[in-house]
Amino acid sequence: MKKTILILSASGLLLAACSEKEIQAPNDFAVSVEKVTYKLSDSVQFKLSGNPDNITFYSGEPGSEYDKRDLFSSDEGTLTLQFNSQTRAGATLPRNIAVLISTDFNGEYTEQAVKAAKWTDITGRAVLPANTASNADVVSGEINLDDLKVKGRPMYLAFRYVSENAAGTAQRYWNMGRMLLINKVPGNLDFEIAPSIEKGLFQVVEFQGADNKWTINTGTAASHRLIHTANAINTEADDDWVISRGFQVFQSFGHKKNAVNVKSISGGTPGTFAWRYSAPGTHKATFIALNADRDVQKEVIKEVWVTIEQ
Repeated sequence: MKKTILILSASGLLLAACSEKEIQAPNDFAVSVEKVTYKLSDSVQFKLSGNPDNITFYSGEPGSEYDKRDLFSSDEGTLTLQFNSQTRAGATLPRNIAVLISTDFNGEYTEQAVKAAKWTDITGRAVLPANTASNADVVSGEINLDDLKVKGRPMYLAFRYVSENAAGTAQRYWNMGRMLLINKVPGNLDFEIAPSIEKGLFQVVEFQGADNKWTINTGTAASHRLIHTANAINTEADDDWVISRGFQVFQSFGHKKNAVNVKSISGGTPGTFAWRYSAPGTHKATFIALNADRDVQKEVIKEVWVTIEQ
């Protein structure tokens, strides 16, 4: 028993000694380049010195900027909506579908709340199936919604199905799917706010007509669809809505994924690190040198400006 106690005590002393060991900042780490201007065809050779545990690199190109490593504001992007739609053979009337946007809907999926909100009709901005119906998907094209964004308010999307001459004409079948709500950001960085018509993304609100209504198919990612079947002649008139959840179109996004690992604790510091830039411009290349244990982290940041010419 005494032997066991002595072993445990020695282990405790060893852990205490390790925890008390001071982690030093990697102040000997340095970065330099031979020149500040390079051709697009060149590889920039960054000279490295020192021996930190870890080195991480941000090139300074759009999407790989150290200053924006944690937050990226969607204010810098263009908000676009895209979806697919199709009709089915047999329908002969003009379109009885509307695509609507609201930024003052209160999120209560009732007829009263929907009627109280202001809805902007963007149907004319979308490419939709022609009056001659088919079974093929038609892509709406990228619909610019920048003019409808309101700071501090979520944005709601609705599809409204309204019967036309219900007493004498068969209504069209509508099938909507593959919706994308995206911020297209300078530097070709696209941030998906809504990647598909997934479960819980839309809710049905019925104004009029009990025979047919919107159904939400969320079987697989490829088959997420909003479907309104075709009403026959002399069927009760329909006014049916299917409305999305509120999208925070001014939210911020993290994008640390474009950081490059130059060195880990298991390897030595390379003498040089090469990077080829993809476009002309002036870039702030940033290296982060880090020494750490499980409790303490100390880092040194080095910045180098490089200009890339055609």
